[in-house]
Formats: sequence, structure tokens, C-alpha cells
Amino acid sequence: MTRLVDLGARLSDRHWILLLFLPFDVLVALTILLADIASLPLFLLRTGKKLPLSKPNTDRASIVVLNWEGRHLLEEFLPSVVEAARHDGRQHEVLVVDNGSRDGSVEFLKAHFPSVRVIPLESNRRFTGGNNAGVVAARHDIVVFLNNDMEVGRDFLKPLLAGFQDERVFAVSCQVFFQDKTRRREETGNTKARWKLGFIEPYHDAVPEKGSGGESYLPIFWGGGGSCAFDRNKFLAVGGLDTLYDPFYLEDTDLSYQAWKRGWKSVLAVESVVVHKHRGTNKQKFGDNFVDNTIRKNQYLFIWKNITYFPWTLSHLLYLPMIQAGFLVQTSWQFETKAFFRALLQFPEALLKRYRRRNEYEMQDPEIFARTGEPAG
Repeated sequence: MTRLVDLGARLSDRHWILLLFLPFDVLVALTILLADIASLPLFLLRTGKKLPLSKPNTDRASIVVLNWEGRHLLEEFLPSVVEAARHDGRQHEVLVVDNGSRDGSVEFLKAHFPSVRVIPLESNRRFTGGNNAGVVAARHDIVVFLNNDMEVGRDFLKPLLAGFQDERVFAVSCQVFFQDKTRRREETGNTKARWKLGFIEPYHDAVPEKGSGGESYLPIFWGGGGSCAFDRNKFLAVGGLDTLYDPFYLEDTDLSYQAWKRGWKSVLAVESVVVHKHRGTNKQKFGDNFVDNTIRKNQYLFIWKNITYFPWTLSHLLYLPMIQAGFLVQTSWQFETKAFFRALLQFPEALLKRYRRRNEYEMQDPEIFARTGEPAG
């Protein structure tokens, strides 16, 4: 009881912030509802566009490592990638897309890794633009994205490629470990998401042990953009990683979700193992507050672009003031105000993308959440 009173007191002190949010919440709600209603006849009359399915050639893969100011990371971790490609025995290619680094990364690669293709970009195109450039440059049907701070197991490729036997598979992700075995595994690769009171909560779940009924391949909500293989043709058909989420986070979640919408699956290859040794690089460069604020901003954008099942859309819009009230109790009014208004500036773009290719969708939001292991709550 005391805790509830305390929470109520904290929220009462910030009620004026909720009043600031309210007219903009109403604006978002009315805009989405009117746009959904206005577009409904178009989607009812329009013949659904079904994208063609084809099984990719899994004999060869293009491994894309994205780099920005990470010469020291390439020196430490790229050898494991080159060795894994060689150990697999097939004619894979390794590419490093350099996002306009000024630390000598490109020169270092040319001098020490002559077998690696270097794609130098003139400026930093962020996670989205850099990886999209890597996919365009790739020569093979399977593209494997790796962060430049990932150490891969020698046999990590084989389970990834074997996961594409089903032509409906869009992405096959690795199981992620930390170098420090005593750390709680915040990142596992077994990705899930909850839909709770009108908002999305993405998270990583534990990976079942093989000996306790665990499967080799598990359906997942999204394939992690720094440790995952993608069907290149499907990736391009979806439109690639969306710059809506720049500078980082949830762009890979959006990518897999757009694939699920089209009836394509993302799975975790339990036996494909990578070690993320320097997790939190963005927080080191940009600071915890900015990173967390960007994640919150992108949660709003993800919903406004992707959640098209009308009852869920309605629940988000009705619960929006309550959602923000809960956030204000958890963080601060400065944090939440900044996140929401950053998202609001991009609301027109998210709204446009909400309808742009909706005729290609085959699966509703509740089914996607249910298939990836977290029924709606």
C-alpha cells in the first residue's frame, strides 16, 4: 500500500507533463484512426501482392562485417571470421563495410587481410545504410551480418546455412554468449516480444538445453542484426533495413517483423555460436542515456509503422496516456518527453510506411507474436 501511495505521489508531481503529452497523443490517435479508415477500401479492393518464394543457394555465403572507427576490434576479431569461412571449406566471401572511419581501418584491412573485400563508404551511413550497402555488394544468396566485436566459432556457418532448407525462412540467427560466463545473458539470440497494454516489449529469452527437449531451430521474433544470416533476395524484396530507426536499435526487429508480415520465418540456430565480447559499444560512444532514449523513441515508431491489427492499434492509442504515465514513474520527465517528441518528429514518415506496402502482408500481428512464443497479454 505504501508503495502504491509513493508511486501515486511521484506521478502526481508530474501530471503537468501528461497534460503536455495529451494533445499530441490525441493528434497521433486521430491521424492513425482516420488514415486506417480512409485506406481500408483500398486494401479491401486491391488484390494482394504475393511475393515469390525461392530457396536460396546455401553453398556459398557473403559474410558482412560492419565497421566504424573499429580498427582495434577488426584486429582482434576478424581473424576468427576468416578462419571460420576457411574451415567450412566452401567458397564464402568476407566483406568489411567501413562506415567512413578515420582511424586507418581501411588501410589496415588492405595491408593485413588481402582476402577480405573492403567496401569503403565516404561517410557514416549508420547500421542501416552500412549493412544495406553490404547486401547490395554481396555476391551470394545468403548474407551473414556480424558486428565487428563478434568472435565466431569455427563451425558457426554450417548450422546457419542448413537453416534455409525451408523456402519460407527469411533469417537464421546465432546463439550469442558473453566471454564472461558469470554474466547474466542479456543477449541470447532467442528473441521474443510481449504485447502488453498497448505497447511492445522486445527481449531475449533463455535458450533451452538440447538435452531437455530443446530443438535445433527455434522460431524467434527477430534475427539480431549483428549475428544473423539472411536470405538476400527476401531482404531486398522487403526493402532492407529501415533508416526510420537511425542511428540504431530496433531496425533489425522491424526487418524480421516485416518478413513475418509476409509469411516468412526467422529462426534461431541453437548450434551456431558466437561470442559478443564488447557488448555495449554504442553506449560507450554515445552514452547510456542517449542509447536508452533512442530505444524508447524507436518503440513508438515500431508500433506506428507495424502494428496494423485494428484492436491492437486501438489499444495502443487508448492506453497511450497510461503508458506514458508508467514511463514517467520509471524514468524522468526529461527522458520521456525527449523520446516521445523525437518520435513525433518522425511520425509522418512512420505513417507513410505504415501503408506503403501493406498489400503484401499475409499474417496478422497476434499470430506473429503467438508463433514466436509470446502470446499477447
